[in-house]
Amino acid sequence: MSTYFSIEEMRCHDGTSYPPEWVGDRLAALFTVLDAIREAWGGPLTVVCGYRTPAYNNALAEASAARNGGVSGVAKASQHVQGRAADIRPAFPTADRILSLHTKTLELYRSGGLPGLGGLGYYPNLWIHADVRFKVDGHLAQWNGSGSGSDK
Repeated sequence: MSTYFSIEEMRCHDGTSYPPEWVGDRLAALFTVLDAIREAWGGPLTVVCGYRTPAYNNALAEASAARNGGVSGVAKASQHVQGRAADIRPAFPTADRILSLHTKTLELYRSGGLPGLGGLGYYPNLWIHADVRFKVDGHLAQWNGSGSGSDK
């Protein structure tokens, strides 16, 4: 299904497998986006976080809020819970390489090379987030985050 990524990489950090009923549509769409990013990057990428169960996502949100004065860095309606997202970073990650990966991904999207990309987040020094959410208004969702409370 993917040239560079495996379904095992997408399992939740609590050990739960990626839901098999989503493989044919959600994961296939996500792998199409991830493979295109990997091709543009020209080197290995690591999946930091793929699918999250609702319970695992809630635990991350609660832990993040506890560390951050009641403000969570984890989205309650995360695309990870829907099986539509992955946080990725280059091999040998540095701040410059993660920024470069984000820049290349955004350039690829703007040139029409990532039509399925619905959301792109940049977490300096950590990773980028790519998802295949539905673009209701036709626009790419973009944000910068701290990653506080997210999988690291």
